[in-house]
Formats: sequence, C-alpha cells, structure tokens
Amino acid sequence: MPDTDAAEVTITESRPTDVLAALHESASAEREYLFAARDPDVTDIVLVAWDGKEAVGYIAATDQREDGLLIWEHLVVPSHRTAGLGRRLLGELARRALPGAIVEVDPLGELDNDRIADYYRSLGFTREKQNGRIWATVTDIIRSTPMPEPEGSELSVKVRALLTRKGSGVVTIDPHSTVTQAISLLNQHRIGAVVVSSDGCRVEGILSERDILIGLDTKGAAFLDETIEDVTTSDVLTCTADDTIASAMESMTRLRVRHLPVTETGQLIGIISVGDLVSFRLSRVDLADTTMEAVVED
Repeated sequence: MPDTDAAEVTITESRPTDVLAALHESASAEREYLFAARDPDVTDIVLVAWDGKEAVGYIAATDQREDGLLIWEHLVVPSHRTAGLGRRLLGELARRALPGAIVEVDPLGELDNDRIADYYRSLGFTREKQNGRIWATVTDIIRSTPMPEPEGSELSVKVRALLTRKGSGVVTIDPHSTVTQAISLLNQHRIGAVVVSSDGCRVEGILSERDILIGLDTKGAAFLDETIEDVTTSDVLTCTADDTIASAMESMTRLRVRHLPVTETGQLIGIISVGDLVSFRLSRVDLADTTMEAVVED
C-alpha cells in the first residue's frame, strides 16, 4: 500500500513526452491497465499525476472522435497502485469532457482484456459481448469516481460561476514568441500571466510576471530574447469549469501558483487568478454581513 493518498497527488494537464515514456517503461512489467505507448499530439488530452516532483501515473486520450474520447493509455507506477490514483485520473479526464460524451478504452490485443474489463466495470464502464468494446458515458464515470470535496463555504460553487462573473476571455501567446513580446502583451492587457498556446485552444504552458523576474535575475538581459517555449514548462496545473472554487483555492495555495487555466474537453475556456478567488470570497463575506445586518434590523 503506497504511503501517499491519491487525493494528495497533483494532476497537471501537459505533454512531457520524456516523462510519459519513462512512466510507460516503469509500468510495463506488470502492465496494469496499460494500452499503447505513443507520443501525444496536440489533439490529445494528457493528464500527469505527480507525487511531489515524481511523476507516478498518467492518462491520455484523443478527443478527435464524433462521440467523445478514446483512451489510449492509462497507467500508475507499481509503487502507487491500490490507492485510487487510477480512478482519480479517470475522473479528472471525464470532468474535462463534454456532457453526454462517450469514453472508450483501447487495450492492446495481448493484454488480459477480461481483467481490464472488470477494472473498468467498477468505474461505470460496459463491455459489449459481441465485439469486446469497453465504454462508458461521462456521466457514468463521474458518478463512479466522486472527487473528495474540501471543507469550506465554496464547497458547492463551481469555477464556471466565477468565469461567468469575470468573463471567459483568455490572452494567449505563441510559444515561438520572445519574452520581450510576452512582456508587451502583459503590459498591454494589464494582466499577471499569459497562457502559452499555438492555436489559442490547447494549454502548452504559462508565463507569469514572477517567471520573468526570476529569468531576468538569473540570466540578465539575454533572457528577454529567449523564446517562450524555451523558458516555460509544459506541466501546467489546470482545472475544469465544473471543479469547485474550494478545490481550485486548495490547489493554488498548495502549489503556490497564482493563475489557473480552465479547460473543457482539453480546450482552454478561461483563466482564474488568486485575485479572482479572493474577490469571490470577499463578496461572499459582504453578502453574509449584509444578511446579518438585515436580520439584526428586523
């Protein structure tokens, strides 16, 4: 039994190919719910699980299907199995898919498909007898993979409500742009971070004011001429519109990040900041104070 609980592991949305290859190799001996290693492309949703700085599992799926997602790999390293991490990865993937979407797994022929089918049945999947197809709806998966909910007044409020309140516009920058161009963009829009994206849809990185200050301090003026893809990491913490405000706050506080891209079906639909969350919390406090004043006056 692993020492780390699945709820304590961090999930990032990214495509670190070297990390995925190492994970595939580490898990191949026992081949637990392992399908087919390949390099992810821009059309894939890839979620990586991190225990501190150690990558301990991932799930990858392509969304280029008319009816939903096809999972082409889903694994957890042996040292972190039996703690529910595979279940959590699947639940996180489902929460990034559109409502009503079909999620199908694509195991290799040499695997024990009966064992794989049994595992996924416990997560809301069905196996068709005639063709062996293993599939589930997003709703089935979410019902079978409930997420742990932190305590707090933001328990039932979704990030979607925050986006509705602040707007869903996101400023992005091409990874081939320079740091100087990024600074101009931050200044022009008066924002603290810019999402790195080749197409304005997929999250490929994020560059913040703090990243720029650290770069200038360590590399000097030469840092300004470097390209964005060379100074940012592809391991980006994201959330979905259906995550709770409380879980977003917890993740940002624990990992000390100030900006959180919001995705849906792997597509960038917004971004929230620490300032947005603080503003939301203060508005709830003001509402509570106003309500209490009305009760006292009555």
